[in-house]
Amino acid sequence: MGTSERTTPVALGINTCFAVKRWTRPDEILHIVRDQLGLQMCQLSVDTLPLADPRSAEARTYVREFARAAEVAGVEVHSIFTGLAAYATNLLLSEDVAARDAAEVWYASLIELGGIAGARSVGGHIGALTITTASEPAHRARALDELRERMRRLSDRAKAEGLSTLLFENMAVEREPGSLLEDAVEWERTLSTASVPWQLCLDVGHPVAMAPSEDDDALAPWLATRWATDPMLQLQNSRPGADMHAGFEDADPTNGVNPSRVAAALADAGWRESPLLIEVMPAHELRDDAVVPMLRRTVDVWAKVLA
Repeated sequence: MGTSERTTPVALGINTCFAVKRWTRPDEILHIVRDQLGLQMCQLSVDTLPLADPRSAEARTYVREFARAAEVAGVEVHSIFTGLAAYATNLLLSEDVAARDAAEVWYASLIELGGIAGARSVGGHIGALTITTASEPAHRARALDELRERMRRLSDRAKAEGLSTLLFENMAVEREPGSLLEDAVEWERTLSTASVPWQLCLDVGHPVAMAPSEDDDALAPWLATRWATDPMLQLQNSRPGADMHAGFEDADPTNGVNPSRVAAALADAGWRESPLLIEVMPAHELRDDAVVPMLRRTVDVWAKVLA
């Protein structure tokens, strides 16, 4: 079967983080997504925007071009994701109030881009507590209370832009909201009455990265939990102690994320409508001609176990 003839479940797609610094034109990226990987859904990473700044006129122009190119290619732009550059900041949990205000404006602009793209969702990284704030219970509580209020305001903005959900991700650092299962459950419950619900973006590699050993099936409890809104999943391979965002070379790895187990757990949970977005980040040093073949092998692994 030729690459362009490959078929995959409708729910399987890919985050455009693979394209960072290699491909920038929307038509080039979408050619890879649709024609070389055989996928019909993508998640647009902010890192592919000009200077990764959603507030700029250049970013709005780029998103319009990307949405038009996606329509021509027959690819759904499912969501817009905060990306790696934003993850390097404390974002909505910065210690400085002016920085938090700026982060909220940044997030609101990202939501506006979601409306321009016709996306269902926007989100990802919410923020990170500093070590100092996290170690002082009263300060930590105030910071998280304020974060909830900011997230509710962003939900109001998302409703105005016609989005279905906003996304908060389970990160791999305990100082980041939602990294622990009980924490993620509480965040979802607390924000279930917001104008637009905050949906878990379940990164399957992060619980594994936080696990103490290879023998700890850290991901299983996340997949067995009943959520108010079925999570969106990001698919990447990691190991205990290392958030790798690596690809999948075979269907049943002996450690790290096991695609067969994930697929079986999804079927048991009944999350048949949950989008699954591959979030593999090729090393910048990886040969350019090796990137797409690596992604293709990952797509093939997941297409097989999800069939």
